[in-house]
Order: sequence, then structure tokens, then C-alpha cells
Amino acid sequence: MFQILRSSSIFVMILLIIIWLLTTITLNQFNLLPYTWEFKNYLIGQNLNHGYRIYKDIRENIGPLSANFYQLIDFLKIPITWNAYLATGIIVLQAIIFQQTITRFLLLPYLGNLPFFIYSVFFHFSMEFLVPNGSMLGLTFLLLAWNEILAQQSTLKVTDRVFLIGLYIGIASIFFLSYALFLFWAILSLLFYSSINLRQIILLIIGFSLIFIFTGLMFSYRDNFQSFFDVYKNSAFIIYVPTAQQIKQILVAYITAMVLGIWGFMKVINSTKIKSNAQKAQQTNMMWLIISILIIFIIPTVEKINLVFFLPPLIYFTLNLFYLFKSYWLKEFLVITLIIAMLYSLSNEWNDVGQQRISPQKLPIRNEKLMVLGPQIEEYQNNQMSGPFVNWELSKSLFTNLNQYKTIIMLHDYFAKDMPTYIYDPESNFTKLEYYLPELTNQYARVGNHLYKKINR
Repeated sequence: MFQILRSSSIFVMILLIIIWLLTTITLNQFNLLPYTWEFKNYLIGQNLNHGYRIYKDIRENIGPLSANFYQLIDFLKIPITWNAYLATGIIVLQAIIFQQTITRFLLLPYLGNLPFFIYSVFFHFSMEFLVPNGSMLGLTFLLLAWNEILAQQSTLKVTDRVFLIGLYIGIASIFFLSYALFLFWAILSLLFYSSINLRQIILLIIGFSLIFIFTGLMFSYRDNFQSFFDVYKNSAFIIYVPTAQQIKQILVAYITAMVLGIWGFMKVINSTKIKSNAQKAQQTNMMWLIISILIIFIIPTVEKINLVFFLPPLIYFTLNLFYLFKSYWLKEFLVITLIIAMLYSLSNEWNDVGQQRISPQKLPIRNEKLMVLGPQIEEYQNNQMSGPFVNWELSKSLFTNLNQYKTIIMLHDYFAKDMPTYIYDPESNFTKLEYYLPELTNQYARVGNHLYKKINR
């Protein structure tokens, strides 16, 4: 198998993609419920197309471009069951960028399609990786930035193309805001391993800043900038402690990549076979890994899908083993071990599939306009969502600040904009509005446990 993967034939890559697609099609036949965060992103896109504004109306700490991506998906009427195919397209693109970067700058001796294969396998250690999210979308642009950094490191004199590096990291950050920290990775990588000067550092920062300036202007135009700032102020500095079950799931998905990546890096340290370009790439990827560790402390939630930025440097370090192992059978054994580890990780996740995905709907209503004043977004699975309360952790503060006039106006506008037929109120928030918005609450009658229905008048 290793010998086949070493081939640079385009037919080998096409065969790998076909096998990948067949596997994805087979997986989709099981009609698994979506992940909670996956369904939430679907609802965000839906609400944006209903005229709500991200951050101001929809209180969610998602990246702006990620929100626009889900809005486009909803606009094109692409069903949530197609997410695996979208993710496949994104990962294939990233794997091609990754392989071409290694080939272009001769970072490793001839490995053919092996980098593409290893990249693909590492992105199959969890079914979560087969769903697009901001971290995965932004990673594409981090790989493009990595390509440009290596291009600058391979020449004697840095060019003004460093502007593109800042631009790529800026775009990645608008998809997943925690990626902004990679600006320091780019600057340090060029400072230590190239001849970059102060003017070019400023040019890089300008490229990065332009993306945020343009985004800020768009938000200001739509009267949304302050809301963007408030949402992140209330969510970026909250320490999220993952549960034991989450830690277990994360380790199962990443432990193979970590062990092989660290092993590959340690092995290359003691090797004299690595050329100058490759040495710079090794050190640049180690800095990527260090920045990734720091990012853990500023991401909204520590989930498997939000940690995919760890994979590219670990994949690159793993490829060192295929170069430095002298014995052919060891290389073959490593390929087989990767495939077995991938299958084990997927089977382990399959056994816990009910704990990771959204719960079935419990309300008896179907095909109705529904507003849920609580975290039970699973009730929207067979109903049309009304209102902007997608992330209840960020939205519930509105119902604890009812003594503020602007909060009452905001809540009135939310209900008036898209009056729901049903309101599900598991935390008794709707009853708090009786004093402040009686003309609203009088239009609803209780028809079940925490369930209210609009009265026809």
C-alpha cells in the first residue's frame, strides 16, 4: 500500500477521493441526527435569511464569515444532510494545498500522494470532522498563509507578498476569531527564519488589519459593531471546563496524531538528512503547534471540531517517519496502523453517537412557527424557528435585565418581527414579560406544560 501511495499519479488521488465519497455516502444512509452545534449553525443561516443580524439580533459568538457561509447554504436550500459532502470538498482542497506546498518547496523527499492520504486519514478520526464549521473553513486560509511563509523563507530576500500572508490570516480570523493569534506565528516565523524588515512586517500587519477594518465598517453600517464587541466581551473571557466525556472523545480523536507527530518531530531533531528549507519548515510548524496550544484558552468551546488547527503540523511531523524509517516494512506497517487507528476511533465514536448528537424532539407539535426560550433547540427539528435565540447561554441575560428600557424594546422587536404560533418556555421566562409587555403576553394562552399558543383574534 505504501508503494501505491508513493506514486504521484493523479489516478491514485482520484481513487482515494472516490473511496472517500463512497464512505461518506454510506455514512449518510444511517440518517444520524446532527450534532448540536451543527444544527445551531443551520438555524443561524436560516435566521440571517429571515432578516436578523448576527450579534445584534442573533446573540452568538460565531465568526462573521462562518455565519455568512451558513446563510449561503440556507439560501441555496442545501439540506443539512449534505454537510458531509461540503466538508469532503473543503478537506480535499486543504489536502491538495498541503501536498503541493510540500512538493513545491521540497520539504520532504519524494512521497507522491502520501501527504494527501495522511491528511485525509487524520481528518477521518472523528465524524465531527465531516461537518464544516468556522475552524475548518478558516484552516484553508491558514494553509495558504503557511504556503506563502515557506515561499518567503525559501528566498534570500523577502518580497512584498508578505501582504498576502496577513490577508490570509485575517480572512481565517473572520471565519474563526481565535485564529487572529496566528498573526504572531507569521511574524515570528519570518523574523527568525527569513530576512524580513520592519516595513514588510508593517505591510503584513496592514494586510491582516484591512480585513478587520472592512468587517468593522460593514458592522458599523448595519449598526452592529457594538453588538459584535459585546457578544465577544461576554464570551471570550469565560473559562470553559470540558467534561470527562468530552476529554475522552477529544483524546480518542487526536491521540494518534499527537503520538505520531511528536515522535516524528523528535526523530527529525536527531537527523542530519534534513535540508535547509525543510529545517525552516519544521521549526515554523513547531511554532504553529505552540500557538495552537495558546489558542485553546481563547476558543469559545473546547470541542473536537474546534481543534482541527492542531492537525496540519502534526501531519507534517508524522510524514518525517516515512522519510526517516529505513525499513520498507516499517513504512507499510505505519500506513496500516493509521487505518486501524482511524477505524477504532470511528467505531468508538459510533458507540457514543447518542451522547454527541442532538436529542430527538419532545414537543408534540410539527410544522409550526416556534420560539424556544431555553437551550432546547432540538425542538426546532420539525418546526420553523421564530426569533433569534440560538445560543441560550448568551441570550438568557436579556430576561435577567428586564428593568432596562432598551432590553424591553429589543424583546418587543424580536417578537413583533416574527410572531411565533407557539412559545416553549421551559425556564418560565415568558411569564416575566407579563408586567413589561402585556399586549404581547395577552395574545398567548397556555396549552401545555410550559407551552403557549397564539390566540386567533
